[in-house]
Amino acid sequence: MAEKKIDGNLDFKDRKTGLVIFGIVHIIIGTLFALGMLVAFVVMGFIINRGFESSLLNVVLLFCSNSLLAIWFIWMGIGSIKARKWARALILITSWLWFICGVIGLIFNLLFMPDFFGPMATGEEIPREITFGVHSIVTGFMIFILIVIPGAFVLFYGSRHVKATCEQRDPRVRWTDKAPLPVITLSSLLGCNAILMPFAAFSRWTTTFFGFVLSGIPGAVVVLIYAVLFAYAAWGTYKLQIKAWWCGFVLTIASVVSMVMTFSRVSRLEFYEKMGISKEHLKIIQEFGMFQNPIHLVFVGLIIIGFLGFMLYTKRYFKASAP
Repeated sequence: MAEKKIDGNLDFKDRKTGLVIFGIVHIIIGTLFALGMLVAFVVMGFIINRGFESSLLNVVLLFCSNSLLAIWFIWMGIGSIKARKWARALILITSWLWFICGVIGLIFNLLFMPDFFGPMATGEEIPREITFGVHSIVTGFMIFILIVIPGAFVLFYGSRHVKATCEQRDPRVRWTDKAPLPVITLSSLLGCNAILMPFAAFSRWTTTFFGFVLSGIPGAVVVLIYAVLFAYAAWGTYKLQIKAWWCGFVLTIASVVSMVMTFSRVSRLEFYEKMGISKEHLKIIQEFGMFQNPIHLVFVGLIIIGFLGFMLYTKRYFKASAP
């Protein structure tokens, strides 16, 4: 592959072919999510016809998530094929998040999946050999989907050759050029909080509030205030405003403190009941001991500490406003 130069001093190999190949891979993944969206739509109609309203929420959320992921991957795939700088930046950010979440999910699987299958094997409902085989298949599938694929994306789109190729073929100033990638990552995560919070409407607006469980109108008020503040933090963070960074940091700590105070007084099963989870699902949670292992709390705590550490890392990119 012939080497080229940017500004006369940076040698790089043109990766246009790789950008096309990886773009096609993104489009294929998006198409699979689109098929999943259609399956969820068919299941949704079946549930409505058979009167299984208790499972409708899960299918609706599955339909929405598959729709968004289908649009995202197809859009990123087209951007990669066109060698757009914004596509490379967003793919690199989401691939890192995908990879990190994959590692966390794999650890979670290794720690808690045996507990999930344990009661079935003990009760002779499923032979232990089958549960072991299923667990091995699930683990292998998770390694490929959650680690191998995003890891390949990180290695490719993180290459200086790919970065230089996109910069040469897309010389226009894009919105992803106006802030460092760690800041865009933080802004995206804060923005996701703002977008996801209104989905609490599907669970009766149930939320924690410093030792109390709120639902209905009080819960809606708290959730929507949090959503607006997270939206401001996301936008201001992208604009490199230190006030917005502090807003996101304080909101994150306040959310954690609120959950700790609440779940120290209220059981999670009681919280799930107020969310409107059916008795059948609550029974499953009780039988399999989901989220009752103390290691789970340590696990969640480490994730929160990691996110706060990442926020503190990004603070170097912000400057205090002049008086």
